[in-house]
Amino acid sequence: MFTTIDLTRRLTPGSLSYPGDQGGVDIRTVDAGDPSVHVTHLAHLDMHLGTHMDAPLHFVPGGSDIVDLGIPFRPAVVIRTRERFISARALPPTSLDGCAVLFDTGWTIGPESRAYFEAYPHISPELARALVSRGVALVGIDTPSADPIDPALKCPSHRILLGAGIPIVEGLCNLSALPDAPGIVWFGAFALKLEGVDGSPVRAVAFAASG
Repeated sequence: MFTTIDLTRRLTPGSLSYPGDQGGVDIRTVDAGDPSVHVTHLAHLDMHLGTHMDAPLHFVPGGSDIVDLGIPFRPAVVIRTRERFISARALPPTSLDGCAVLFDTGWTIGPESRAYFEAYPHISPELARALVSRGVALVGIDTPSADPIDPALKCPSHRILLGAGIPIVEGLCNLSALPDAPGIVWFGAFALKLEGVDGSPVRAVAFAASG
C-alpha cells in the first residue's frame, strides 16, 4: 500500500514570477456563448512559476527540452537541512545512484510574497558537483531556485546539474510529510508536454510505502 503526498504549491493570480517582481499567471474566463458553460484560458503562464521543473535547455544551448525528459519517476532520498548555503556534507553515505534527491529546507513562504524570493537556502556548487558524481537522477528543493537570485544569471549549480542532464524541480512543498527512512518513497513530477520549452510547472507527487 502507498500513501500519496502532494508536494505542489497552489498557483493563484497572486503567484509571483522569479525574482518576485511580476505576476506569473493570468487566467481569464471567456464567453462560451452559453451561461451554463464555464471556459477559462491561460493568457500568460511563466514556465518557471511555483512548483516547476527545469530542463537542461534552460542553461544548456541545444540541451533537452521538457518533453525530452519524459516523466521522471524515481526512488527518493529526502535530506533535511537548515543550511542556507547547502554543502556536500548534507549528503548521506548511502547510495544515491538513480535517485531523486529532495532537499527539505523548511522554506514555507509562498510565492504570493516577495519574501519567497529573498535569502532562501540554495545548493552550493560543491554540492551540485557531488550530486553529479554520485549518479543522482533528479534534484528537488522547496525554495524558488537551486541558486540564489543573480541578475547576471551565473547560476553555477544550475549549470552543473543541467549540464550533466539532471533536471531540477524547484518550489516543492510538504516535504516535512515524507518519511525519513530510505527506500520507501518514490517521487514523480508531471510536466506539461510542451515541445521546445526549457521548463514547466509540474504536479509533484510522492508515493510513500505504508502499512
